[in-house]
Amino acid sequence: MGKAVSSEPVITPSTLSNIPIVLKRILSETIQKQEGKKRKSTLISSNNLANRFIHLQWGIRPSQRRHYKDLFSAVREQCRNLFQYYVRQGKIIDKKPNAEHWYSVYKFDEVRGNLILGFLYVEEGSVVPCGCGTSF
Repeated sequence: MGKAVSSEPVITPSTLSNIPIVLKRILSETIQKQEGKKRKSTLISSNNLANRFIHLQWGIRPSQRRHYKDLFSAVREQCRNLFQYYVRQGKIIDKKPNAEHWYSVYKFDEVRGNLILGFLYVEEGSVVPCGCGTSF
């Protein structure tokens, strides 16, 4: 018996535009878990974001990467570009109907194209210790 041929999902610009939404959801979940703790920062890699986005969007797990090579490659590249944009901006603002959450962004590391960023939750009225020159 032959292998089953699986076609890759179609990647559209409107689909890729949901990546920042997934990132903000991850940040929001992380901050909720850290509530009451002193530490308000977290590290997220571009590959981790891509894997989570692909799983949420199409139900494809990272272990299936070999079968969906082009999909993972394209989404990972988009996540790296998004992360580079956020590093240049120095901040992310997550606007919700009843609140606004601010995050200072800094480059933590880059390993073989996998960009790892640090996100520091900034409480209202706080001074940002990142030295990025961003005022909140």
